[in-house]
Order: sequence, then C-alpha cells, then structure tokens
Amino acid sequence: MLTATNPYSGKKIDSFPCLTKHEMYARIGEASAAFADWSDRSFEERGEVLRSVARQLRAEKHDLAQLMALEMGKPIREGVPEVEKAAFCAEFYADNAEKFLARDTIESDASLSYVCYQPLGTLLGILPWNAPLWLAFRYLAPALMAGNTCVMKHDPHVPQTAQAIANAFVKAGAPENIMVNLPLETPEVELAIRDPRIMAVSFTGSGGAGRKVAEIAGSEIKPCVLELGGSDPSIILADADLETAADVVTLSRIINAGQSCIAAKRIIGEAEIYDHFVELLLNRLKKLQMGDPLQPSTDIGPIARKDLQLNLHRQVEDTV
Repeated sequence: MLTATNPYSGKKIDSFPCLTKHEMYARIGEASAAFADWSDRSFEERGEVLRSVARQLRAEKHDLAQLMALEMGKPIREGVPEVEKAAFCAEFYADNAEKFLARDTIESDASLSYVCYQPLGTLLGILPWNAPLWLAFRYLAPALMAGNTCVMKHDPHVPQTAQAIANAFVKAGAPENIMVNLPLETPEVELAIRDPRIMAVSFTGSGGAGRKVAEIAGSEIKPCVLELGGSDPSIILADADLETAADVVTLSRIINAGQSCIAAKRIIGEAEIYDHFVELLLNRLKKLQMGDPLQPSTDIGPIARKDLQLNLHRQVEDTV
C-alpha cells in the first residue's frame, strides 16, 4: 500500500493499493503498445495533445496545488506557480520540439550525411516528491514530443498527485496509454527497469539511489539520464549588492522549506561583509511565516516526512 500522510498535521490522509507485479507488466505493455501510433504522429499532432494537457493543468491548478500541500507540504503560494511552470514546460516543448529534433545535415565525402533523432520507444521516469508536477513534466513533455511513450513511477509519498497527473492526460483527450502511471513500492522499480519493453530510464533523486538506477540500467545496456542532489554554495563577495544578494539567498534557502536540489545549502561570505550580511539575512528570515501550507500567508511549510524532520533536527544538534 502507498500511504499519503499530511506532514503538517501528521495525520494519515489515505492508503492506496500498489500494482502487483503482473499489473505493472500489463501497464508497461499498454504504454509499449501505444508507441507505434504515437511515434507515427507529426510534431504538430503531438504538440496539440501537449497544449491540451497544459490547458487542463491550468484549469486544475488550485486543486493540484492543494494536493501537493496535503501530501508533501508545499505552500499553496508555491504550488500554484509550480503547476503553471509544468504547463509552460508542456507548451514549450510542443512549440519547439520539431526545431530541436530537426535533422542535421553534415558535410562528408558521401552523397548525403546527416544526423537524425528518432524516438526510442517506451521510457521509464522515476520521480521524487519535492516538485511533483514540475519534475514530472520536465520528463514527460520532451520525451512525449520526441515520439516516445512514457511510464511514470512517482514517489510513493505523493500517490494522489501522481494519479492526478495521469488523469489530466485523460481529461485532455490524450491518446490512450501514451503516459501510464505506475503506483509502485520502491523495491519493485528494478523489475520495471529490467523490463525489455523499457528502452531508457530518467531518474531524479539522491546520489545513492541514482547510482543504483545507473547500475541496473547499465547491466541491461539501457541509457539513463540522472539528475541528482547537490550541495550548492552561495558565495557573497564584498563588492556585491548585499541587499539584492540577501533577497536571493533567502529565497534560495527557504523555497520548498529548503527541500530542493538547487537550494543554497551553504553561504560563504568575505570576512569584511560577513557580519552585515548575516544581519541582512536574519532580518529577512524573521519576517517569514511558518505554518499550514494550505494558508496563502504561509511562506515555509513543514518538512515533508517525519524521518526527514528528525534528520534535520540531528544536523542542527550536531552543528550547534
């Protein structure tokens, strides 16, 4: 079972059944069967489908933002823009994929030499919980516009959000099974990667998990794209506009309660401006409101899971 828990209240929202192994294989088969027709469609036809999905996302943006707030604690004021960003992503690739994937003619001693970009088949996307809409469409939009069909294995802590993404394709009138949702427990993912109908893998998550995905995909000679966690510093030099820098660093540190691979994890400043910059940061941080992510006034929502909360507390205790 996949259990959704409200990280703000700590209360269980609901539990949802996982696919059995046979159900998982059947869904992969459905996406694989949809590939021939989808890959044969023109860029314009595929683009119209993605534009329709984008319109559906915008029509449901408040409901989708509420789901994210309930399942992983993203404040509503961040959730609505995330849905807009996902819709923009779908439209961007709908408008530009044909240009990006145009055949490149190259000079050679042959009568004709060129590089062309052909769809691979059915792909598997393994996604994290911290930006459930944006990271899904960052995988789905370019892959679908290239003519692939997509299987999406989302994080087990956001099962309702994952299903809502799949539902958006259905409501938008997308061809059946060009995008298939796989509600799985994490240990079952290896079986999906090894399925011979999965031609490539996209993974977003931690370095440790990415290493395991790469090992499995590599053993099957399947290409994989990995976008892994970082530890990014912000470096503040003495000649910087410190007010602007403080604004940017504050946002970068607290966005999604800091649960972002591109958040500023460390802040390094030159000695001569260090004390002043710390004061500027403190003044901004004191103004932020923590609380219920469903309230529009909330700037910082809860840490998404209890184990993550405890680990953060340990880090603070060890540091201070």
